[in-house]
Amino acid sequence: MTKATKFDQMDEMEIIHTIRAFNRNYVRSIGLLEKTMLNSDYSLTESQILFIVHQQKKTTATDINKILNLDEGYLSRIIKKLISKSLLTKKQSPVDKRCYEIMMTKKGIKVQEKLDQLSTESVRRVISTLAVEDRTELALLFNRIMNMLYKDKSTSSIN
Repeated sequence: MTKATKFDQMDEMEIIHTIRAFNRNYVRSIGLLEKTMLNSDYSLTESQILFIVHQQKKTTATDINKILNLDEGYLSRIIKKLISKSLLTKKQSPVDKRCYEIMMTKKGIKVQEKLDQLSTESVRRVISTLAVEDRTELALLFNRIMNMLYKDKSTSSIN
């Protein structure tokens, strides 16, 4: 028989409140409540789209939406906005004329890399006071959380 921990006695509402408290604190600590992502010119959703397109090199709105699960009209407006800012390009697929391939421009790559750097620095600030062992443990716990919650889903494209 294993030793009981405080988590063994938590009811569903205590578990939910604990997770929500973490989410509120973490979201604030990395600046996700700001109008734009990390004081950039882009929202969190825009930066996620740029990240996905950069990672996949060539994709479609349908493929982006498989990851982000956004309203199709909202996604379409954001993609148009990013195209108008010369961050993305869109061209008709040579294979399926109904589909459009979305790709990064050179400007888009630079913006996405800057957003990635800002995100890295944001997390670095959050963990900066932790000892190396605690940072490693934290990363392992995050991996465990992702595996528990998303083992059947692709999370590699979410930053």
